[in-house]
Amino acid sequence: MATQASNQELQDQLDTLRKDFSELTQTMKTMTSDYAKQGQDKLKEKADYAQEQARDSFYKAQGEVETHPYTSMAVAFGVGLVIGKILDK
Repeated sequence: MATQASNQELQDQLDTLRKDFSELTQTMKTMTSDYAKQGQDKLKEKADYAQEQARDSFYKAQGEVETHPYTSMAVAFGVGLVIGKILDK
């Protein structure tokens, strides 16, 4: 009888342990999912900001080129010449 009671107690403890482990696993899954979502949200926010900055810089450069076309051509030629000399070495 004592053995049967001891076995039942051990089985109850194992069932409780399984339940606790299952709850822990679910909690970790939820936490990991939340953390990943936060990371994705931050990354998207940074990417949107970078895209907006790049777009603003492009429009600013485009405006400068349209305002001063000959100066822009001279600068582009000079930059191309410098890059060509660097790559030539």
